[in-house]
Amino acid sequence: MSLPLIYHEDYSPEFPEDHRFPMDKFRLLRDHLVDSGLTRDADLLRPELCPPEILALAHDAAYIERYMSGELSREDQRRLGLPWSEALARRTVRAVGGSLLAAEQALEHGLACHLAGGTHHAHYDYPAGFCNYADQLCKQR
Repeated sequence: MSLPLIYHEDYSPEFPEDHRFPMDKFRLLRDHLVDSGLTRDADLLRPELCPPEILALAHDAAYIERYMSGELSREDQRRLGLPWSEALARRTVRAVGGSLLAAEQALEHGLACHLAGGTHHAHYDYPAGFCNYADQLCKQR
């Protein structure tokens, strides 16, 4: 078995071109891996959305609802540093699902790589540093 690679098209939603966060880096990484022959698109594992009950293992349910409905306070928006959209909310929940899938694959195969995981700045009840949810914490719990 080759190295399990986890990726989803949701990882690079439409984003303001002048924004300081390079949202297209996830798509560009996938493109590079495919174009260089290191993998095929058909071989990439596509994660499901992370279930709310898994998110709630690491985050306050009221915060999850505020974020998913686009009702973050001005202060939370500032802490996050990303413009909210439904596509970004879906991307975020899908990325946590990707980290869960990567953990499962690593346990089964000894190693796996998630092309968009590693968000770790989010707090229990508010976002921070471009991170909405702490996928590493959700994965551990």
